[in-house]
Amino acid sequence: MTLRDVVDMGNMFFRVYILCYAVFMFFAALAGALQLEERDRAERFHSKLGLNNAMNYLPISILVPAHNEEVTIVDSIKSLRRQDYPNYEIVIVDDGSTDDTTERLIEEFDLQRVDRPIRRQIPCKNAGGIWESRDKGVRITLIYKENGGKADALNMGINASRFPYFVCIDADSVLQRDALQKMIAPIMEDDTVIGCGGIVQLANTAVIEDGEVKKIFYPRKFLVIMQLLEYCRTFLGARLLLNLFNGNLIISGACGLYKKDIVVKAGGYDSNTIGEDMELVVRLHAYCRSNGIPYKMVYAPEVVCWSQCPERLRDLRSQRIRWQRGLLQSLEKHRHILFNIDYGMVGTLSIGYYLLMEAFAPFLEALGLVFILLAWHLEMLYASFMVKYFLLFTAFSALITLTTFFSRMYAQPIHMSVWQVLMTVLMSFVECFGFRQLLSWWRVKAFIGYRSNRHVWGHIRRSQHQRLAKTADRDGQGGMQG
Repeated sequence: MTLRDVVDMGNMFFRVYILCYAVFMFFAALAGALQLEERDRAERFHSKLGLNNAMNYLPISILVPAHNEEVTIVDSIKSLRRQDYPNYEIVIVDDGSTDDTTERLIEEFDLQRVDRPIRRQIPCKNAGGIWESRDKGVRITLIYKENGGKADALNMGINASRFPYFVCIDADSVLQRDALQKMIAPIMEDDTVIGCGGIVQLANTAVIEDGEVKKIFYPRKFLVIMQLLEYCRTFLGARLLLNLFNGNLIISGACGLYKKDIVVKAGGYDSNTIGEDMELVVRLHAYCRSNGIPYKMVYAPEVVCWSQCPERLRDLRSQRIRWQRGLLQSLEKHRHILFNIDYGMVGTLSIGYYLLMEAFAPFLEALGLVFILLAWHLEMLYASFMVKYFLLFTAFSALITLTTFFSRMYAQPIHMSVWQVLMTVLMSFVECFGFRQLLSWWRVKAFIGYRSNRHVWGHIRRSQHQRLAKTADRDGQGGMQG
């Protein structure tokens, strides 16, 4: 076999790979748009199963793991206390913070130290102190514990929670006021639902005062715009397609609801991984299928959680390397599922997508560049065809991004100015030149030192939500009215 034969085979492989990717993303965008339309109709005309009657609600525990979150924690808890839901509690677990996270919470919400036992159904590190609210409103429990990581903090929260369902939310996140109502709705419709995830929106694009979203604006920071487009493509594309056959492998750690007894039986969160959200979902799939338990894990895009995205390159780099390593850990730990037909579409299409289109995609992209160089060296490269093909694929990619982005605008709904629409169209093309390649390079770096750095979390700088109210006019040109 000659080098030319190898290049021909490589070219054939990449044609098939790109075709499969394009077909998947096309159907993902189409499925997302159709599901959003269907859900919007149901929202307007369905009776909501009598959820307006408080007797029909299931009680929920909201778990908030926190580590050095003094900047945003108070605003987040204020937003949680304003949920339009009749029966829920808030359990905050301070995972050994070295700042004033615990002190700020005690002062702001007038918490009182108590002595109460915590039943350890799943392993977690020891608690150093427990505080509870004294007013008759939403019950707040604060636990200060030894540092053990986010997964360990969530396990402590599960042990301390009182109710049969729990929602995990990041300490820098803000739930929309109707989020709990909409998260519990799929469970009210189908009691086999054991998990429900929502869409994560960027708090960097919202004015948040006293824990409530007051206004949504269009960002001017290039890095935030890029992530805004990426989030729309992810949450309103691939995840909605996988949702059609119970194939989602990720419920975002920023906003997810679970049935507690199933999670406890499956062993709780794995404190030996930094991708605890995906690992838990994959393990629940495996646990339920192995034990013959009927189950569903659903994705509800009408559930909105606002979370801060990185505004500095170094923070974005840290976040994406951690995400990639968390993905690799989940796939490695549950490799028995890989292409195992006993796990149905989860073991084939879902795992295949995350393995080929997410985990190994940056290596395939690098390999593609090698084949292009080889083809050029062997004079097998037709420059005009290559340029046209690249521009066509860029236009297709931008179209997919725009479809999911404007589906989001329709679903909320949000009114945009002509300038904002034109800027979004432009940025959907610009994203293909540099930003995606940078993300791919960081994902490659996640493999480097994977074994030695697999438990390194990294640090991301947080900003106060209230700051947005003061700088919305400066950071956004015009407002996107929600």
